[in-house]
Amino acid sequence: MTAFFDKIIAPCSVEAFFNTYHEKQVLHIRRNDPAYYNTVLTAAEISAFLDRQDVFYPSLRIVKNGNEVPAAAYTLKGVPIGHHKRDGIIHTEKAFALFNEGATLVIQAGQRYFDHLSACCMALSRKFNAPVQANLYITPNRSQGFNPHWDTHDVFVLQISGTKTWHLYGFEKELPTKNQGFVSKGYNKAPEQTLQLQPGDFLYVPRGYVHDAVADDGISAHITIGILSFTWIRYFSELLMQLENEKAFREAVPFWSKDLDAAIGEKTELLKETISRLARADALRKLDDQYQKMQPQLVQGYFNSLLQLNDLGADTVLEVNRNVFYERENLGDQCFLKCFGKTISFPGSLKPAIDHIFDSENFTVAALPGEQPETVMMEAVTQLVREGVVFISNSNTI
Repeated sequence: MTAFFDKIIAPCSVEAFFNTYHEKQVLHIRRNDPAYYNTVLTAAEISAFLDRQDVFYPSLRIVKNGNEVPAAAYTLKGVPIGHHKRDGIIHTEKAFALFNEGATLVIQAGQRYFDHLSACCMALSRKFNAPVQANLYITPNRSQGFNPHWDTHDVFVLQISGTKTWHLYGFEKELPTKNQGFVSKGYNKAPEQTLQLQPGDFLYVPRGYVHDAVADDGISAHITIGILSFTWIRYFSELLMQLENEKAFREAVPFWSKDLDAAIGEKTELLKETISRLARADALRKLDDQYQKMQPQLVQGYFNSLLQLNDLGADTVLEVNRNVFYERENLGDQCFLKCFGKTISFPGSLKPAIDHIFDSENFTVAALPGEQPETVMMEAVTQLVREGVVFISNSNTI
């Protein structure tokens, strides 16, 4: 799954994408391959989700003619769930009635509901070192969800089924932030480009690039993957927070001074000198922490592995869950694994075994290197299974 980014932009190379298109211009790739995204998400999976009776607003939103339909028009109140009652559960019949009248169904944060899509979003989040979200748009025949608009994040569009015609109007503001909104009312510019996405096609739209889309004959379903990239503004905001440790920058701004401009000039020069001494790595680490908290982690085979834990043997094939965030460290006579906001420690004597586990596609306890007894190895692996880092593989062979 690490090659997911390469897959969706192929045959464009990664180097060409960042040099030519990223934050600069639209990229459209026509494939003539309706099955190209079957390993990401299928129309059947979307259908199964929409048939469920446990979906709550705003996991599903409905929009029509550029406006969001009020949630009260398609949600229920006071639904009994055990001894509790909940508002906001989707009324399936009302939702589909609106769909049949031309409204678009929007599944928000699809990375939380579809395992393969979740793994793909995790791969992209690691590529861009930023949170990634995936919204699904299911639009009926000849209908439109949103009016011309720009997004404040880059957008990757994966057409799953049906066709949709996109109107691309160009930049109104290059690389806008969330605080720089777009007023679409009365927008009447002619599109610079009009193109049709067919199943298997790909479209990249940089943030700030005005666009809209209309379904053609038949129902259209596509995934919009948003890359919530950290800007230099965000980086320097984190970096400059370290100025709290500098007494000179905790002083009050002397608005009472007759020569405020000179004082500002002096502080600006001091800032230039100080900023080179600030801990850049700490600022980057804070951005990492923020994006890891926002990005859902797919805990693969967790409960199934717990069910089989009592039958775990030396020749049982296991795998590392590559769709969670973890860090490995060594300190003194201990090795550490950080994941899910906690730290797991192992004796340093287990380092060869731990390295083998994380460096292998799959493994067995019997094949782990090191001089520790098999019982010690088994105990360490059992702990990793209980923590959701390692799971029992469906494969019976290495």
